[in-house]
Amino acid sequence: MLTQQHIDAYHRDGYVKVEGLFSTAESTDLATDMVRIIEEWGEETIGWKGPWRDRYLQEEDRLNTKAVFLHRPDFYSDVWSRVIHHERLVSCVRDLIGDSVQWHHTVLHAKPPEKGTPFPMHQDYPFYPHDGPDFVDCLLHLDDAPVESGALHVVPGSHKGGAIDHVLGPDTAPHLPPDTYHPEKIESVAVPAKTGDVTFFSYMTIHWSDVNRTDRWRKAVRIGYHDTAMCPVGRAEHDPHRIDYDNILPRNNNVIVSGFRPKREESRVGAVGSVQAKPVAASE
Repeated sequence: MLTQQHIDAYHRDGYVKVEGLFSTAESTDLATDMVRIIEEWGEETIGWKGPWRDRYLQEEDRLNTKAVFLHRPDFYSDVWSRVIHHERLVSCVRDLIGDSVQWHHTVLHAKPPEKGTPFPMHQDYPFYPHDGPDFVDCLLHLDDAPVESGALHVVPGSHKGGAIDHVLGPDTAPHLPPDTYHPEKIESVAVPAKTGDVTFFSYMTIHWSDVNRTDRWRKAVRIGYHDTAMCPVGRAEHDPHRIDYDNILPRNNNVIVSGFRPKREESRVGAVGSVQAKPVAASE
């Protein structure tokens, strides 16, 4: 599905945008159901909390920006249940990380008009650390996302440095220290997009986004996939974003969308097939 130019760009820069991967009809169906999901199940919040807001926002905006986050839209809509197997989407992921692909998550990131919250510089790795690099996040755009809408910004090539220590704690989402990692200090590239475009990026790629200051919503859904041979690894006990995979009965993110999951001799398989998490130094 992807050209060699796309593949080379992903491995060189840590991201690549594919224009029009979802047709107008597909995007319309997904957006229609997502609007209903937001209206019936969504909750508007301030967005990510934490001291980083003092460095990214003017004082009058620090308590006013809003966002709607919603995990597992497939719990509410058959259209969203099917999308993780979308033929062209999965084909692109195979081109990037190999033929054996496992779905990990689907989550809505919606920024309301005029006050949609920003996100500080971070990697996605600390949210769901795994024991390998072949984890790709796919940002599916349900609306046009010009730069002024709070479009994605990435730091090209940053994935090559591996996992970086993030600020963790009960009162903040994982983010990179603003004194070192901030748009004013680290050069990044904006990745504006159109409805139906998909931006693929490594979970090691540093990225951020600004406030949505347009008069329209900016709805995007992140779908994560990884190589089936990869397993989750542990995180610090005090980290509120840590996922206790051993106590998820059964694990709800083990859908194989391509290929086969190999058995790992070093894994501890329990009564329900859960895998023993291993500690990761970068997050402790």
